[in-house]
Amino acid sequence: MVDAQKACALKHLDDGGRFLHTSHAEKPESIYNNPHLYLKMSPWLFPYGLGGIGGTRLSLSKLSDEKHKSLLMMYHDKRFQTDLSFPFIAFSHEQVKAGTTQSYIVANSKKFDNIASQMLSIDKQTLEDLAT
Repeated sequence: MVDAQKACALKHLDDGGRFLHTSHAEKPESIYNNPHLYLKMSPWLFPYGLGGIGGTRLSLSKLSDEKHKSLLMMYHDKRFQTDLSFPFIAFSHEQVKAGTTQSYIVANSKKFDNIASQMLSIDKQTLEDLAT
């Protein structure tokens, strides 16, 4: 399977095909309140660097992220509908945001192992009782 994919990629390049190279930044991007996130992930969808989800322009800032994504999916040239990754990324992003509450734990690195083992040993029934 991998060899076939490599062969297809090599043929694509030999035929003069193009590709987009992406890399990882030293500092990860936040998925919360980041109007530049989608602009950086999909520059071909936002060619002028405008219209990112969670944008700061007055007309965009009034939209919820979910509503903004649904409007992008109805865009006249269908670029958001036909893109292979945008619908998946947008839906996954909504799932992650719905499943988390932006909480985190800050721990001194010397104490991290101890804190992690204590958290892993918490009784699940106790957590459920606290949640209810």
